[in-house]
Amino acid sequence: MSMRRCAVATAAALGLLAAAGEASACAGAGVITRIVGKPQDIVILRSGAPVARPRVLEVLCEADTIRVQNGAAATLSIDGSGQVRVQGAQSYTVAQRHGAPSLAGNAYRNVSDNLLPDLKRQPWDVRLRGPGPALGFALTTLGSGKQTLTAGPRDLLVRLDGGVGAYKVQIVGPGGGVLAQGAGAANDIVLTHLDLAPGAYVIRAADSSGATVEAKVMVVADRPPVSPAYDGIADSEVRAAARAADLARTNADTWSFESEQILSSAPATGLDRESVFKLIESYGPA
Repeated sequence: MSMRRCAVATAAALGLLAAAGEASACAGAGVITRIVGKPQDIVILRSGAPVARPRVLEVLCEADTIRVQNGAAATLSIDGSGQVRVQGAQSYTVAQRHGAPSLAGNAYRNVSDNLLPDLKRQPWDVRLRGPGPALGFALTTLGSGKQTLTAGPRDLLVRLDGGVGAYKVQIVGPGGGVLAQGAGAANDIVLTHLDLAPGAYVIRAADSSGATVEAKVMVVADRPPVSPAYDGIADSEVRAAARAADLARTNADTWSFESEQILSSAPATGLDRESVFKLIESYGPA
């Protein structure tokens, strides 16, 4: 467990535990995948009472009523019903969940119990990533040299923080040669068409000011220890997000970089991925 998470005051921790208990009071019928506007303007009524501080991946229960106010909007992923958008004067009441209740219910409950408390510790709007004072990797544990990736063909997402755009990223193989490189104005750079064999690699990044940063990564034949606890979630992107965040939660020092690749490679179905990336990056030493 990271020092950052341990530093939460006792009173606040008790409040978060209460919120998590409230969210897991049902088997689960879906989640919020995207919030437009202020999260406090998303109102979830459960048994007549509002759910505290709803966030992306907030688990929804059968018979919950969701409405919005002050111009906000919410996208929901409802098991058996697909994507639902709530906006304007609309409201939506979650119907009885379809599919296998025990498997899906346990999967959603695991999201509530394991991931929601940490998501609710994040700042209100985690999508704002303005430039920071110095160039660095968004995943700070990349600098430890302990992060691992699974060998094989893939595209590789490298998330940067701070610095001055535009950015350049390259990956250097065990033999010292540059295997791929990419550039862009945004902080997220994808290196495409890689085929990584086991060995030691170096990822180098630079910004337009000339600042540089690099990280060593080990590519291994092992598969990441992804939990099967979220297999019952029907939405493939939400399922990938839950697996990825849980992998980072339990193996922050070694598999967080792979966790980001798991989410990056999932089909896009409407999830606010930035919120989940920030959750993944919050695990590990402060």
